[in-house]
Amino acid sequence: MQYAIEVAPFRLNSSVKGLALVYGLTILSCFIVNLIVKAMPIGPWSSDQISQMFWLHNVTWQLLSLWWALLSIVCCGWPFDRIKSNLARGFVIVAASWVLGWLSAKSIYWSGLGADWIFPIVGCIFFFLAFFSFTGENWIVAGMPPYRQFFILLVLIGFCTYLVTSSVVRWIPAWWFPFVQMGAATGLLAYWTRGMKQPGRGFTQMAILFLTVLLCLWVSRYLGLWDSAKPGVGNFWSIGYFTDDQYWLLWFMVACSVTYGVLIPIHNWPFSQIPMPWGGLAASGFCLLLAYLVTKLLFDLIGPVFGNISEAFTYGYMGTHWSFIVPMLFGYGLAEPYLWKGQRTPGSWDDVP
Repeated sequence: MQYAIEVAPFRLNSSVKGLALVYGLTILSCFIVNLIVKAMPIGPWSSDQISQMFWLHNVTWQLLSLWWALLSIVCCGWPFDRIKSNLARGFVIVAASWVLGWLSAKSIYWSGLGADWIFPIVGCIFFFLAFFSFTGENWIVAGMPPYRQFFILLVLIGFCTYLVTSSVVRWIPAWWFPFVQMGAATGLLAYWTRGMKQPGRGFTQMAILFLTVLLCLWVSRYLGLWDSAKPGVGNFWSIGYFTDDQYWLLWFMVACSVTYGVLIPIHNWPFSQIPMPWGGLAASGFCLLLAYLVTKLLFDLIGPVFGNISEAFTYGYMGTHWSFIVPMLFGYGLAEPYLWKGQRTPGSWDDVP
């Protein structure tokens, strides 16, 4: 049955449901995961160390779980693609990814690498998944059956991660992550690189993200939140470091949680009423402002609600996981196509001059 595709629709009912599901699951799962990692730490912590480090276990577990789920998603849901029901397949992928996420987090300690390897590994595997599959649109495995896509991407990302983490580069700092969410959720990156072919398109989008990060750090510097004279996250990266570990890092975590998880369920409304690129930029600016307001709220709740900044970190970051899972596996915000103002084909800008 043919139906007219809406331009910049306001879908209140589905938007409220999507937002409630993303952030309801964020609060519930974070509470449960914190209980688990405090009772059974993933790393070799004991007594007072647990209260200081449990946030790292929470973040590691949820991010590695998300990575496994995303790898399955970009490979057409393999190895669960034969499950006909979208709802059942979604539940199975979620369950499997949390099990694999815990095992992956634990294996970092089982292998003797230790906590210092967590962010280099996590940062690299997400960077390469984004490069090959999100900005790169799976160009390197295009046309292959899902099981081959899965294993080739797994091997390729694992190998690239080993090369980077074992080199002087060490890892690719994850400051690009909220910005790739903005670019993907709005379609702004696709608009700016419309008409380009892969892999040049993926390289260009990553270059845009890198320059955006530099702009963000420059602004943070003038706000007194960043010190460009500091050595940075590794010897290779001379881009400085935050002056306040707590506030800047919490803002980054929140920004990763309130971008895709907000823009996708609300179908980018009302920003989709504004022609590109201004609509996409307005939506991105809204996410930056929202991240600041939520960060301030979480910071003010330390004491009355959260026991310490570590607990605030876990709730600030857990939204990242469900921001992707709820739309991509259960369809909230992605089930019904729509057009951005000036767009001709849903999800694409390649036919726009």
